[in-house]
Amino acid sequence: MRFPIKKALAVAAIGTVALLVGSCASLQRSWDQGEVKQVADLINAGQAQELADLSASPFIVDGEVVVLPSDVAGFWTGILKAAFRVDSAALDTGSAVTATSYRQFADTMEVRSFFSRYVKDGARILELTTGSGSRIRLIVRSDWFSWKILGWKGPF
Repeated sequence: MRFPIKKALAVAAIGTVALLVGSCASLQRSWDQGEVKQVADLINAGQAQELADLSASPFIVDGEVVVLPSDVAGFWTGILKAAFRVDSAALDTGSAVTATSYRQFADTMEVRSFFSRYVKDGARILELTTGSGSRIRLIVRSDWFSWKILGWKGPF
């Protein structure tokens, strides 16, 4: 019995597509985990300037919009001066931003407006847990070879 070449190529193509589609979720989770690790490592190393450089402006902190880049830098400097650390950070969930994601930060007109103006397609909300059981939410947006932090909520 002969197995036609075209049929073999079609089966191989379908298998390749299935493998790629199946690995997309695990690739995204890996990228999300890398972003969580980088933020946690920078916090634990006291790298306020690097965190500010990774942050977009405007930026959202616990439902408040921080407009000026110097104030965003001040946020990072302030939490590090207060000896805030993220022990044993682990990604809990990562999800694409939706029309109602703003509610995870605050159900206010200001936050809703921030999301509609500044949180574009491709942005994700990453929720991480710490060794002490606290949770932190980040809004991140990846571009081709870089990413930005758009917001922070926590610990809660």
